[in-house]
Amino acid sequence: MQQATGNRTDITTLATLQGAFHSITQEMSDVVVRTARTPVFKLAKDFSCTLCDWDGRQVVQGDAELPVHVGSLPFVCKAVMATYEGDINPGDLFLCNDPEHGGIHLNDVALLRPVFFEDSVVFWGAIRAHWIDIGGPVPVDLRRAQSDSYGEGLRIPPTKITDRGEPRAEIMRLVFGNVRMADQQQSDLLAMQAALNIADKRLVAILEKYNVGRTKASVEELYKMTERRVRKAIAALPDGEYDGNSWLSAREGDEHIELKARVTIQGDGARIELSSPPQLYDVRNSPFGATYAAVGHGMAISLGLQPPYNDGLYRPLDIDYGPLGTVMNAQVPPAATLGCTTQPFCEIVDSVRSALSKAIPDTQLTAGWGTASSTVVAGIRPGTDRYYVHFQPNGGSTGGSGAAHGHDGWGGVGSENSGGAVLKEPIELLEHEMPFHIHQLEIRPDSGGAGKWRGGFAYDCEWEPLDHAQTARFHGTINVIPAQSVGEASSKLLEPKIGARVVIDADGTHHNIGGNSRGHVPRGGRFLACPPGGGGVGNPMERDPCAVQADVRNGVVTLEGASLDYGVAIDPTTFEIDEAETQKLRDA
Repeated sequence: MQQATGNRTDITTLATLQGAFHSITQEMSDVVVRTARTPVFKLAKDFSCTLCDWDGRQVVQGDAELPVHVGSLPFVCKAVMATYEGDINPGDLFLCNDPEHGGIHLNDVALLRPVFFEDSVVFWGAIRAHWIDIGGPVPVDLRRAQSDSYGEGLRIPPTKITDRGEPRAEIMRLVFGNVRMADQQQSDLLAMQAALNIADKRLVAILEKYNVGRTKASVEELYKMTERRVRKAIAALPDGEYDGNSWLSAREGDEHIELKARVTIQGDGARIELSSPPQLYDVRNSPFGATYAAVGHGMAISLGLQPPYNDGLYRPLDIDYGPLGTVMNAQVPPAATLGCTTQPFCEIVDSVRSALSKAIPDTQLTAGWGTASSTVVAGIRPGTDRYYVHFQPNGGSTGGSGAAHGHDGWGGVGSENSGGAVLKEPIELLEHEMPFHIHQLEIRPDSGGAGKWRGGFAYDCEWEPLDHAQTARFHGTINVIPAQSVGEASSKLLEPKIGARVVIDADGTHHNIGGNSRGHVPRGGRFLACPPGGGGVGNPMERDPCAVQADVRNGVVTLEGASLDYGVAIDPTTFEIDEAETQKLRDA
């Protein structure tokens, strides 16, 4: 193949390479979905792929990846490079989930592979995926809230698991000797490796076509292009200090935990100062990697920046995490971080959103998504003595997104930590894979936050373990605080906007388990998960009555919700708008 010469960074080459990098991450994802064994990979897609460069900087953050996953992967890449400096070779593979080295919670395990060309590392392929089990005292992450990281599972600092293409058997025995359902997890690890093999093949082809110098120069220019976009968006805002906050729900009672963000705009740069209480003796602590990803996501959304993102996104941002040992800058060890990918990730995003909502134009306002409510279930498969485990998006990650100025929120897309990338599983395939039956998966009326633009609605899910008992671990407290609304948006009919978790006994008795993180149903019982809806944007009394009427006809808003939340009176028989009564309601 004839090699290109020179280090030109013309716009055609830049556009081609940007598209190629994005396509590589998409192909990596396709490989995992088609080759993985566990439903959490192949049905829910709870994993993310990215590429880093020779310095560990992020080349592309695709628009189909989980923000909580990819935002901090460059820290892991740099930690691997530092740990194994002078001992990185073609065919090496590295594993890491340690929050001290850029990890988030322990179940999200990163696998990295260096891409060599002409005897030097030019790129890194990286994938972070949710392993259904990572050890610890009880299966998966069904443990009650831990007081420190040592009870959460196996913490893996940067570790070489394959040396020059040869697996390190002793390391693999150590890892999988501490993981339940090791056969399934090893199969998923092979799927992750296959994705990195594809990345290596595609990136080498790019380097052969464009040469190292031209490729590197183009990557640097792509960073600069993103940086210019971010700086332009920041420079359009008035200089000043803007304070915002959000609330992390109390486990019990009403002593909620305030998370604060001060965003200082000066010229084309922004300083984000975070303030939070001392780290908790439960799992809702955020290590620096997760906090970094949350701040970046909050800034990108509020500034109206479109993906793909790369290292240039963070260059104009100066992040102060607050003192080490606080909720948003947890020290690991000893802090437990199991919940960090859900809470407080979403609340950190909301604190940044709250601050910037006072600086950005109304046309850029966005509301908070339904509080994270991911669900993991486990039990002993009937007729066997073996555990099964599943992260079930249908059982919790089907809340509503926040509205944006000019647009209603999306329904049933999950919480903001995933950005809608975690998929709702096809019920037939889920029931084929797992020993439980889905009785209900349907929209909960009035669940979207009221506003001129309505928040996304949530889906309620009810399921029954077949001929056995089941335990469920619910991430996040969802039954107290509704999703963050902005721009004069507020709801009068609050109860449907927040969530609920219900255990149904075999005799039909319902038990609302409230803020508890774990529930258990006996044989013949069922679970009912009701995630929160998204927040609204703008004064709900300014919502087009015809839009309210359409929501009532479609069953996502009730007659009561139309009247209380939007001041729209609708005839219960004809569904026609009562213009006179509507005017009275809106004038009241």
